Amino acid sequence: EPPRPGGSGFVAPLRRAFARLDREWRARQDRAARAVAARDAVLHALPDPLLLLDGSHTVAFANRSAEAAFGPGLAGRPLAAAVRAPALLAAAGRVAGEAVSARFETGAEAGEERFYVGHFQPIGGAEAEAEAEARVALTLRDVTEHERSERLRAEFVANASHEIRTPLTAIVGAIETLQGPARDDAATRATFLAMMQDHAARIGRLVERLLSLSRIERSEAQAADGEVALRPVVERAVEALAWRARERDARVVVRHPETLPPALGDAEEISLAVQNLIDNAVKYGAAGAVVTVETEADDDTVAIAVSDEGPGIAAEHIPRLTERFYRVDRARSNRVGGAGLGLAIVKHIVRRCRGALDIESAPGEGSRFSIRLRRADRPAPESGKAKS
Repeated sequence: EPPRPGGSGFVAPLRRAFARLDREWRARQDRAARAVAARDAVLHALPDPLLLLDGSHTVAFANRSAEAAFGPGLAGRPLAAAVRAPALLAAAGRVAGEAVSARFETGAEAGEERFYVGHFQPIGGAEAEAEAEARVALTLRDVTEHERSERLRAEFVANASHEIRTPLTAIVGAIETLQGPARDDAATRATFLAMMQDHAARIGRLVERLLSLSRIERSEAQAADGEVALRPVVERAVEALAWRARERDARVVVRHPETLPPALGDAEEISLAVQNLIDNAVKYGAAGAVVTVETEADDDTVAIAVSDEGPGIAAEHIPRLTERFYRVDRARSNRVGGAGLGLAIVKHIVRRCRGALDIESAPGEGSRFSIRLRRADRPAPESGKAKS
């Protein structure tokens, strides 16, 4: 007859031992599960994409940042299918107990180009007990903004160098001529000195605008929220550009409503923005044409609009007008002394004022540039409800 449960002999101690082992095994499993959950929580909290790869370069784990960047369901897929980047796959093939890094780009074919630096770090190697265990940690750092900034910096330096080199070359050539064949030619000397003065002034204006742009960009993160009366700001801008209007035989007409509420911003910077708009309207409008400067207000904003009677701008150029050094007609801009910085300065001033810049133009119909600022006599919009 088998012994009764809980009876004497070896059965009861054996059952207690098995129960204790079961409890310990379950506790160990619970601790392991909690450790894995804690590890996963930490890896999911990382801001950069992270993939754990097994010995065959199949994704064993992908954190949330990786799935947000490269799509869901990465775990279980080969690295080549998870991240389609030949440079990254080539680097993966070089991982053999040592860390390897690679720079690559994705999304170019879809027009959503992004740049990453991938870093492979062995974490298991020969000590891994199974081929399917995670052996390599792949971290991916998004360097898209840095890459774009570097490209912009390189383009900026190239454009600025070109804008300075052109008048500087002309000045050097004039000096060589005056030192040589035209040394005793009074008429040629007068002509060349006038030309040198014009080119030197052009370089001076370029440097001044570059400094203005740099200063405004540095302070853009801090909103300009002073109370500004726009009528005297506009009048001051028109007066500052009177000499330019006389040069082009242009007429600047100013129109204000009977009452004009104050705007939020910086008076000097707004005046500079309006001067740039008037300067462009006079330069690119026909000689003897009318430039109109108008102010208006609605329930939330105050606007300054500058309209010209120029040739107008084709629609494909309008989105790029505020880029530094971008010009629709480079040859014409060179003739009138434009460097392609005025609208970039306007854009950054408007951003610092938390306003908006609207551009309306069509070939043969002239152009209208409007700066729209928040009214100073109205409460700021609630967070998340600001108008675009």
